Amino acid sequence: MQHMTAAEVRDLFAYNEWANARVLSAAEKLPAEELLRDVQISHKSILGTLLHVAGADWIWLERWLGNSPVGQNVWEGWKPDDARSLEQVREKWLPVIRKRNAYLENISDADVSGELTYRRFTGEAYSLPLVQQMQHVVNHATLHRGQVVGMIRQLGVAPPPTDLLFYVMEPRQPTS
Repeated sequence: MQHMTAAEVRDLFAYNEWANARVLSAAEKLPAEELLRDVQISHKSILGTLLHVAGADWIWLERWLGNSPVGQNVWEGWKPDDARSLEQVREKWLPVIRKRNAYLENISDADVSGELTYRRFTGEAYSLPLVQQMQHVVNHATLHRGQVVGMIRQLGVAPPPTDLLFYVMEPRQPTS
């Protein structure tokens, strides 16, 4: 699973952003109080779960940039109760996405396949191939997107499909 080129990693993150954007658009159809409702899943609410994904994106990007966040306050500003509106989540997430896209544009195949050391929250040094770290980030987002899609569906809004299959099929025309 870990053998990917830099171009394939960029495409994987393009899918991730496509799917995240679809979920955010579906969430916009809900009233603010529903977005904040603690439904006892994952990170309390739709907004809390989305903010958690954004925070995890930020933490991993910082690690890739050599700035591993450590300590008890790592999640400060990214906790479920810190999410008060969809706009606030977008405002926190967008700079992370832009910074990550700039980072992804400059990685090489050698970077992707190489080991990258980072610090865990405890400060302990850890090392994994960069590609595995990146695959984890997309997989983590997929897990929580699925939870958000379930919450949105339970609140009466039909969520869009976010599977990778729909992403790769979208630009294609049906064959007859």
